[in-house]
Amino acid sequence: MLSRKSGCTCLRFAALALVYLSSHAFAQTPQTLHVTVEGQPALTLDRAALAAMPRVDIATAAIHHQAAARWQGVALSELLRRAGAPTGESLRGRAMATVVRVAAADHYQVVFSLGELDSSLGHEQVIVADTQDGHPLQGDGPFRLIVPGDQRPARWVRNVVAIEAANDAPQAP
Repeated sequence: MLSRKSGCTCLRFAALALVYLSSHAFAQTPQTLHVTVEGQPALTLDRAALAAMPRVDIATAAIHHQAAARWQGVALSELLRRAGAPTGESLRGRAMATVVRVAAADHYQVVFSLGELDSSLGHEQVIVADTQDGHPLQGDGPFRLIVPGDQRPARWVRNVVAIEAANDAPQAP
């Protein structure tokens, strides 16, 4: 049986361990984003590189019934274009079967088709945000995927570490 004093010591130790593990886990979140398009050299970005790109500002809520926040970042389609993905008029044929996978540090993943991300096809802009309401992302960052048209934020990936575009469609004979 634990005495009251040793019980408090155990609780204090557990609390300190939890704080250490939480801060250690956050410190382990990669501070870079890797964008890979099949057949092209990989693109590695940090906060400064993302901040130097053309910016998009979107006001939308992250969770049901939450007040809208202002998210700032770079269009996902722009990152894919810079990594070598076809866009606009060059996005046709076999390229329309390209799948874009966005992965988080905790291994959560979502997919899009390349076509649904292309603004020339009239779709809403999906962004990789690095700031919310003008401040760097804290627990959800350094990078977060924002999909404003979704009714449910299941594709709003936190702690994005990798974006990959690949096409496994068979070649037509």
